[in-house]
Amino acid sequence: MNEQLLKIQVEMRSLSDKLKAGEIKAEEATKRLDELKIEKREVEQKIAQANVPTDDRSVTLTDVQKAMIEKRAITLNGTGAINQIRELQKELAQKKEVLSLVRYFYGPNASTNIPILSPGMANPASFTEGATNVTSDTQAALGSKSVTPFAYVSVLPVSAETLSLGSINFDTELSSIFGEAFADGFAKQVIQGDGTGKNFNGLFNNVTNSVICQTAGAPKIEDLSMLALTLRDYTDEAAIVMHPVIYNRLLADATNGVAQLYKEELIRNKTIEGVKCILTGYAPSVITAGSTVAVGCRLSDYGFGLASEITIEPIKKVGDTNTYFQAIVFANGTKIVDKNFYALKTK
Repeated sequence: MNEQLLKIQVEMRSLSDKLKAGEIKAEEATKRLDELKIEKREVEQKIAQANVPTDDRSVTLTDVQKAMIEKRAITLNGTGAINQIRELQKELAQKKEVLSLVRYFYGPNASTNIPILSPGMANPASFTEGATNVTSDTQAALGSKSVTPFAYVSVLPVSAETLSLGSINFDTELSSIFGEAFADGFAKQVIQGDGTGKNFNGLFNNVTNSVICQTAGAPKIEDLSMLALTLRDYTDEAAIVMHPVIYNRLLADATNGVAQLYKEELIRNKTIEGVKCILTGYAPSVITAGSTVAVGCRLSDYGFGLASEITIEPIKKVGDTNTYFQAIVFANGTKIVDKNFYALKTK
């Protein structure tokens, strides 16, 4: 493999010389250089893997690619899965803003409940010297809440050409493919999951605290500002989640004065009183008496549990050249500290 790497490096240098001498067109040189870069990266990965002691090796995305080519099922678990789950979490965070702000917890496998730890300890209180009545902190107790991960399935069709000709580098692309496949589903669950069956306990589900709009009908800027001020202790981390339809109705508020300044801040920065506003089509858009039109919270108070196990199973169909890889990720989510969530409700 070292000899193969040396040949690639020599060819890469010779391309530069040929281009200067006019022996090859720039387009051809660029195309070939890109191909050599891919080959070089693959050879370097093989060399690095070969140098790892056998006892320290774990299942990685390279094994996933091999399993795809051989059309056999594979389960990532243990150290390999933990690494890939963290890569998946990074991809999810990049795809959906709300998923970048929640707090992630990892379980050992799909059949084990995932303990959810509060993101912060209770506020300290003062005591006299020698006090014996100091109470323990129940807010940050590990295991005070736990979630059972449920299977979320996405079917990924892969063409025969991709598998046989290697036209895609699975080592670098697979985590992105998973991110695309699962980001929408998980974002929807985090926001609107109703907590029943195998659904997440979402942000809009059974919110304990309420801020009631001042007047009947659509919410106004003053209502949103009151919700933001309610979150004043969490300004650095707080966020308000709402549907674009609700956002549009807020901008239609004709109230003069301070409301216009709030609207300008909302349009320019997507913030109000310094609190971030996240717009998503997964939030409710119905405006009826008593309906929740927005939720304000510190999103780090929402726990997203991911099991360190990914199952990928190939499925073939008669008369179809594609191989359908059924990818299964086990996850669940819930509010950690319920008292830190506030619903803006219509009057």
